[in-house]
Amino acid sequence: MVILFIGADNFWAEGVRHILEETYSESVKLVSFQNACDSVNQNALFYRRYDFVFIDMMSYVPALYGNLYNILKNAKEKIVFIQPSNSTGVNIHSSLVSKSITLSRYMAIESLKVKLMSPCVCKENDLIPHNHYQSSFKRSKAIMNAFELEVIRSISAGASVKDVAIRMNKSDKTIYQLLSRIKMRMGIKSKHEFLYFLSSFGS
Repeated sequence: MVILFIGADNFWAEGVRHILEETYSESVKLVSFQNACDSVNQNALFYRRYDFVFIDMMSYVPALYGNLYNILKNAKEKIVFIQPSNSTGVNIHSSLVSKSITLSRYMAIESLKVKLMSPCVCKENDLIPHNHYQSSFKRSKAIMNAFELEVIRSISAGASVKDVAIRMNKSDKTIYQLLSRIKMRMGIKSKHEFLYFLSSFGS
């Protein structure tokens, strides 16, 4: 996975890289774009394909973002705006709203992970594990949304269907039906395969 970070906060850039590596269970290459002097190379940066483009609203250079806008609006990358805590909103160009999400700098790590794996981020390239039931993640047309991921995580950690249903305010039947849909979508045909998938999910 390759990500582009637009902003001068190297500490946050490295933190984002680490969170993505942990979430997707794959190595992440970070490309950082920090100041207006880099603008001469801005087109060259977008010759390559990125999985995510992060824009740190706390440390970016407005003029630089303005220069990049024409490239960003035509890019297929998933755009993530990092905003200050308790911000009323980020001033995002309307053409970028539909393919972007915003994160707060002080959001809990688990919440960040859920946001980064949600279908709104991966609109065309949603996620299932590699080879149907290994632990690392791969983009696929099959959707596993944040709710489904949380159910799978809970059960793989040892929670019972009843416990998950109570915690999520759903019926046992709803959780069982959700699990059946996930198994069908992933091509898992036997209980043994599903148990193997659960045992390797968090590894």
